[in-house]
Amino acid sequence: MYHEATYLDELQKKAENRFHSTTKQAAMIAKKCGAKRLIIGHFSSMYDSLEKFKEEACEVFQNTELAIEGTCYLV
Repeated sequence: MYHEATYLDELQKKAENRFHSTTKQAAMIAKKCGAKRLIIGHFSSMYDSLEKFKEEACEVFQNTELAIEGTCYLV
Protein backbone atom coordinates (compact mmCIF):
# COMPACT_ATOMS: atom_id res chain seq x y z
CA MET A 1 0.00 0.00 0.00
CA TYR A 2 1.20 3.53 -0.79
CA HIS A 3 0.14 6.43 1.43
CA GLU A 4 1.33 10.00 1.66
CA ALA A 5 2.94 10.99 4.95
CA THR A 6 3.76 14.64 4.49
CA TYR A 7 4.53 15.42 8.14
CA LEU A 8 5.98 13.77 11.21
CA ASP A 9 3.51 13.02 13.97
CA GLU A 10 4.39 16.12 16.00
CA LEU A 11 2.74 18.24 13.29
CA GLN A 12 -0.56 16.38 13.32
CA LYS A 13 -2.62 19.60 13.56
CA LYS A 14 -0.76 21.17 10.62
CA ALA A 15 -1.34 18.01 8.59
CA GLU A 16 -5.04 18.12 9.40
CA ASN A 17 -5.32 21.81 8.46
CA ARG A 18 -3.64 21.16 5.11
CA PHE A 19 -5.50 17.90 4.34
CA HIS A 20 -2.38 15.74 4.64
CA SER A 21 -1.36 12.79 6.82
CA THR A 22 1.37 12.14 9.33
CA THR A 23 3.61 9.09 9.46
CA LYS A 24 1.62 7.45 12.23
CA GLN A 25 -1.72 8.15 10.56
CA ALA A 26 -0.51 6.46 7.37
CA ALA A 27 0.77 3.50 9.39
CA MET A 28 -2.53 3.16 11.28
CA ILE A 29 -4.45 3.03 8.00
CA ALA A 30 -2.11 0.31 6.68
CA LYS A 31 -2.57 -1.66 9.90
CA LYS A 32 -6.37 -1.28 9.91
CA CYS A 33 -6.77 -2.40 6.29
CA GLY A 34 -4.48 -5.41 6.71
CA ALA A 35 -1.80 -4.24 4.28
CA LYS A 36 1.27 -6.42 3.94
CA ARG A 37 3.61 -3.53 3.22
CA LEU A 38 3.45 0.26 3.45
CA ILE A 39 5.34 2.67 1.24
CA ILE A 40 5.14 6.27 2.43
CA GLY A 41 5.95 9.36 0.42
CA HIS A 42 5.02 12.95 -0.48
CA PHE A 43 7.25 14.29 2.29
CA SER A 44 7.30 17.98 3.13
CA SER A 45 10.38 19.78 1.85
CA MET A 46 10.84 21.36 5.29
CA TYR A 47 12.65 18.20 6.45
CA ASP A 48 16.35 17.67 5.79
CA SER A 49 16.28 13.95 6.61
CA LEU A 50 13.65 11.26 6.01
CA GLU A 51 14.87 8.65 8.51
CA LYS A 52 12.49 9.87 11.25
CA PHE A 53 9.57 9.22 8.87
CA LYS A 54 10.45 5.55 8.68
CA GLU A 55 11.11 5.30 12.43
CA GLU A 56 7.73 6.79 13.37
CA ALA A 57 5.77 4.71 10.87
CA CYS A 58 7.53 1.50 11.95
CA GLU A 59 6.42 2.10 15.55
CA VAL A 60 2.87 1.39 14.31
CA PHE A 61 3.42 -0.69 11.16
CA GLN A 62 6.74 -2.56 11.02
CA ASN A 63 6.92 -3.28 7.29
CA THR A 64 7.26 0.33 6.12
CA GLU A 65 9.51 1.69 3.40
CA LEU A 66 10.22 5.23 2.23
CA ALA A 67 9.20 6.13 -1.31
CA ILE A 68 12.39 7.53 -2.77
CA GLU A 69 12.17 9.40 -6.08
CA GLY A 70 13.50 7.35 -8.98
CA THR A 71 13.19 4.03 -7.13
CA CYS A 72 10.98 1.23 -8.52
CA TYR A 73 8.97 -0.87 -6.08
CA LEU A 74 7.69 -4.34 -6.83
CA VAL A 75 4.09 -4.67 -5.66
